[in-house]
Amino acid sequence: MLAALFGGTNYSNGYAQEENPPAVTTDLRLLPRPIYQPNLTTPGAASLVVPDAPTADEMKAALIVAAGFGRMSNGELALSFLTASRFSATAWANQDLIFVGKPSAFPMLAQASLPAPSSGAGYTLSEMQPEDGILQMAVSPWDKTHVVLVVGGNTDAGVIKAAQALSTGNIQTGSNPSLAIVAGVRAGGSTVAGGGGSLIPPSTDRTFRDINYERKFVTVSQSQVDYQFDIPPGYYVGEGPYLDLVFGNSTLLDYTSSNLEVYLNDHYIGGSHFSDGTAKSGTLRISIRPSLFVSGTNFITILVNLSPLAGAAEGSFGGAMIEPESLIHVPLEPATISASDLQNLGNYPYPFINDPALANVAFILPQQNLAAWDVAVQIAFNLGRSANGAPFDLAIAYDGQIPEEVRRNHDLIIIGLPMELAIITELRNALPAPFEEGSNVAILTNLPVEYRLPEGVELGYLELLNAPWDSARTILAVLGNATGGVQQAGGALTRAALRSTIKGDFALINGETISSTDTRTGSVVESVVSGTTLPPSVEALSTGMASVQTPSVSAASRDWVPVVVIGLVVMMAIIIMIGVISGIGRKKTVK
Repeated sequence: MLAALFGGTNYSNGYAQEENPPAVTTDLRLLPRPIYQPNLTTPGAASLVVPDAPTADEMKAALIVAAGFGRMSNGELALSFLTASRFSATAWANQDLIFVGKPSAFPMLAQASLPAPSSGAGYTLSEMQPEDGILQMAVSPWDKTHVVLVVGGNTDAGVIKAAQALSTGNIQTGSNPSLAIVAGVRAGGSTVAGGGGSLIPPSTDRTFRDINYERKFVTVSQSQVDYQFDIPPGYYVGEGPYLDLVFGNSTLLDYTSSNLEVYLNDHYIGGSHFSDGTAKSGTLRISIRPSLFVSGTNFITILVNLSPLAGAAEGSFGGAMIEPESLIHVPLEPATISASDLQNLGNYPYPFINDPALANVAFILPQQNLAAWDVAVQIAFNLGRSANGAPFDLAIAYDGQIPEEVRRNHDLIIIGLPMELAIITELRNALPAPFEEGSNVAILTNLPVEYRLPEGVELGYLELLNAPWDSARTILAVLGNATGGVQQAGGALTRAALRSTIKGDFALINGETISSTDTRTGSVVESVVSGTTLPPSVEALSTGMASVQTPSVSAASRDWVPVVVIGLVVMMAIIIMIGVISGIGRKKTVK
């Protein structure tokens, strides 16, 4: 039924499936397909595989690939990360695999029918020069419905070339469409301001397609469709913003209970019932208050409610479509802004996407910390979603090996455990919440609320500051008191629902609870509990202002209840006894 309504495509289990699906394609010219397919209601998943001990250049290539797929998939691809020794053909058979690095790190690729297989030590193609990069794709030997993509080279320079070529999303091949040899990449060619330069505002009018969203199909009774767009700091929204939402629907719906609701940053802005008049195409213009927009990332959420006509089974009644021609009109006006205004976590991902090729960004990572590497991959993926330059040219250095050029010319994102990072020790006096030497626990005495933390609670920290060696450069530290804390801090940046709550120059992440503070003013900027997970309690030790309250109550905090109840009962008994004795005395006096 739905195939007839929406042009021959069947939707089952969240995927768009042709009646007779073709064999999986390995044509590099079609990337990001088949790894990411925008017309699927569930876009798919892929794993990024790197060597067990990647060089700094191999890690740079991996982050460029992550950023590339972040942009090409508009952040919708589910991208995970693992090292070669953790690869399991059984565990990873249900997704596409992206191998980044020199061939000697991946002996398992001998099982794949690659167009240019490695001899083990390297690639031996006659047309390939020593410093060339190579891109190749083949059907996965572990799952014929998925592919393996190799981003490599015989040298580190070649691996980086291959990654940067991939990040353009426009691959040129020869006679074999599954193979590309990359001789050179002209990085840094994007015509935009770099770090510290003036910010380029987006167009006043942008369609959903302009911000990399294609048609969205909704086929279940209750669905949520999300869109993201950025407003750079240094601009405010002028008068008259609006959304022209273009949509369509099946005629087999019960129109009395089928509708859509539209929200901007969790604020309801409008909605519409479906009808015969909107079946082919309907347009809903929604005027928006300028005050509902925020600097940084904004979120449009569309809630769709579908009910079938009487007698129709759920799933057989068609659905609705949100069209990419939908347009958001956001007139931007320049505002006076200083460098200090940019030092606010609420402006993330700025200033790290001031250069749309990410050439102003450098990741500083521990050399042996898989969790920190994974967080870096997710942050790079997220930054790539918001950056439109190509090829990407971000930098990376391992802690303790940071070139002076990286310090001078880049905004830094530092990730890991404080004890494992020499640069955190170096920055101790500049951090909003510093760390004692040999400790992963932040010293919170500079904050309005000082916390006494229960044993075993994993906390994440986000700290934003000017580089002490150059106030025009920004440093973002993504830290934690344990591995899980580092992952929580990274999640607060990459999960849209959490990121929108972060403000100030310091954020404490405790499960789903985020407390944001500006240590420069000594005020708690924001305290938000997201989702339904109840985090462990955090006890306030001393305050300069009201402590932050969470809705969760720990078991320990309820221990006083029985004591209070017993005390009240005893007090009531004493009062009653006194009343009885007094009454008896009065009766004797009357007699």
